[in-house]
Amino acid sequence: MSLEEKKTTKENLFMAGGRVFADKGYKDATVRQICKLAGSSNINSVNYYFGSKELLYRQILELIFKEYDVRKPSENVHKSTEDRLKDFIAVNCELLYRDNAVESDMTKIFVAEMTSPSPFLKDIVDQYNRPRVENNLAMIRDIIGHDKPEETVRNCLISIAGQILYYCFSWPLVSQLFQDDSNMPAYDRLARHIYQFSMGGLLAV
Repeated sequence: MSLEEKKTTKENLFMAGGRVFADKGYKDATVRQICKLAGSSNINSVNYYFGSKELLYRQILELIFKEYDVRKPSENVHKSTEDRLKDFIAVNCELLYRDNAVESDMTKIFVAEMTSPSPFLKDIVDQYNRPRVENNLAMIRDIIGHDKPEETVRNCLISIAGQILYYCFSWPLVSQLFQDDSNMPAYDRLARHIYQFSMGGLLAV
């Protein structure tokens, strides 16, 4: 079954690529599978529009890692550090869990990159994540104090990120353990909990 016919061939190929990469993984996905799902009988169409399977995957990966910058609130010099932390947690929870996004193709590709990274991950991280991490480390220092060891600052940030990412990796297990509440928690309630829990930990540090 092909994707929406009214989209352009390039758009259909991009969407099909996301779905096939999510289902098969970067290594096992084939151009033939992508073209078939996109409704294209020309197996060279991926090369024509994107250059190669590898370059199509990289474009999809860049879209995933750019999404935080698209959704984050505009910078406000008057915003408190605590509110900046709240925004950081809320945006990431929304990206991962709103409308059951944990089941989306993009989230599946992201999780696969964390467990079996493609050759492109290092460049993507350097381009998108490293600048954000520097800002987030500064935010953590503002809360716990600039006299704390760098390892402590880093561990605090990783602990917060770990709470945000946890359901992405563990939902099949968690949903079985707590079957009385088998629905993914609402992203806004989850964000509030992570913020409160994290602030308690940061203040204790």
